[in-house]
Amino acid sequence: MNGLGITKFATNPMMDKLRAGQPSVGSWLSLCSPVVAETMALVGWDWLVVDVEHSPVGFDTMVQCFRAIQLGGAVPMARVPWNDTIWIQRTLDAGALGLVVPMINSVEEAESAVSNTRYATRGIRSWAGSRVAPYIDGDYQTWTEDNLAIMVMIETVEAVEHAEAILSVEGVVGGFIGPADLALSMGTKDTGPGTEHEAAMLEVLRAARKVGKAAGKYCFSGAEVSMRIRQGFQFLGCASDAAFLSAAAREEYAAIDLTE
Repeated sequence: MNGLGITKFATNPMMDKLRAGQPSVGSWLSLCSPVVAETMALVGWDWLVVDVEHSPVGFDTMVQCFRAIQLGGAVPMARVPWNDTIWIQRTLDAGALGLVVPMINSVEEAESAVSNTRYATRGIRSWAGSRVAPYIDGDYQTWTEDNLAIMVMIETVEAVEHAEAILSVEGVVGGFIGPADLALSMGTKDTGPGTEHEAAMLEVLRAARKVGKAAGKYCFSGAEVSMRIRQGFQFLGCASDAAFLSAAAREEYAAIDLTE
């Protein structure tokens, strides 16, 4: 019996955009639902990050979300819980085509993250193939050398101070700003244009552009994504499945006339 077949890809389309100097826009998944993941992918995002750091999602559900994201036409990624060998290597084996690695504060931590994504002799990733390997047009091991998107999170004062050196690490594709944790690290709730918090984020952008890497940021709206693209950011996350659901539900609830 003939099946529907599979789509094979020679490169990571999200990486293609970044290499061409173009913006790449995605969103965050925290609702732990493969059905939601597929629905989000069909919107047209370049990529979707399954948030394994700050959501209840389990490993098996993450794998199913990867499948759904890929089916919907987006690049499956994950934010791992930490810069951890087991999590990084297992998540790649599960089918992630990119990782967001939190709390990278030094060159050494960035080098460790990259090493866990690469096979010997360039790294320490153990060979067991990957769930996504049959969908690669070519050899998966070779493919990973240029196509895994490794984004390190710049989300502390220390990381901002070392941003240029961190982003200079070979194998790091870019730096992704976590605005909330950065504000916590700075001991401030004062954010927005003209603040020290904004200046710190623009310093990360400056450092990324100097060393030829992509600067990214979590954004709270499509309008902010557009603004950040104009500033020169390339890797932009627009809100999340939970944020979109909550906003739409609140809007419709507020429109209901409960008066008799």
